[in-house]
Amino acid sequence: MDIFKYQAAGNDFILIRSLHSRAGLTERDIVRLCDRRYGIGADGIIILESSGTYDFAMRFYNNDGSSGMMCGNGGRCIVDLAWRSGLRHSGKDGSWIFEAPDGIHSGKVLSSEGKCSQVRLGMNDITAIEEIRIPAERGQEPVAWKMNTGTDHLVIFRDDVDSIDAESEGRRWRYAPQFAPKGVNVNFVKPSEDGSPIRIRTYERGVEYETLSCGTGVVAAAAAAWLRGDHSGKYTLRSTHDTFSVSFSCRSGIFSDVMIEGPAQQVFQAIF
Repeated sequence: MDIFKYQAAGNDFILIRSLHSRAGLTERDIVRLCDRRYGIGADGIIILESSGTYDFAMRFYNNDGSSGMMCGNGGRCIVDLAWRSGLRHSGKDGSWIFEAPDGIHSGKVLSSEGKCSQVRLGMNDITAIEEIRIPAERGQEPVAWKMNTGTDHLVIFRDDVDSIDAESEGRRWRYAPQFAPKGVNVNFVKPSEDGSPIRIRTYERGVEYETLSCGTGVVAAAAAAWLRGDHSGKYTLRSTHDTFSVSFSCRSGIFSDVMIEGPAQQVFQAIF
């Protein structure tokens, strides 16, 4: 069992390569490893395992021990680790096909320099979308969208994304009664202006604070931009420090051929 530290646009993870056995981690183990003072420190843990059907399997946990959802940034990290580990790929275009908590995904390393890579990740179709009316507040549009892009997301368009208190506002919406009992990830999004990147900040459920980026949130924001009227089909989005590219096609309210491109970096490998 080998342990690595990765980050993707500032969203950081502990990756465990456990191809010949199943890594057994308790919720307490996960919380302790992710603790930034008493452990390695991370937003979540990802386990690379063997698969009897596909190139590999991915298990994902938030840093509170919760699981069962997909992580877009983590998906790119695990594809990079599969590439660096020399795992065979079955995709005709050089991509890996792998199992994740929400189904089957594909991923390909597009370029790499040192420990930094640019990775393209194929996401599942987005089918269940709900338009939600929210209170009219200064700088906030009255229509938001809730959808599942591997995990549940709420997208709220605001003009003041850079100045908003995303921690307190995100927590307010994450625990709003209409989303109980599971809650949602909350994305505050500023639309593109004159070709500028879409600006996004995300409060993540299961992490319970604003992360520096969220891959599934970026996908949700791009889909919401289409629903809002931007039908370009290819979008550039900016998180705190990094840029993503998202593309898809949309027919009859279903988003398919969903792809996200963005960075993934191996920070270090732990040797025990």
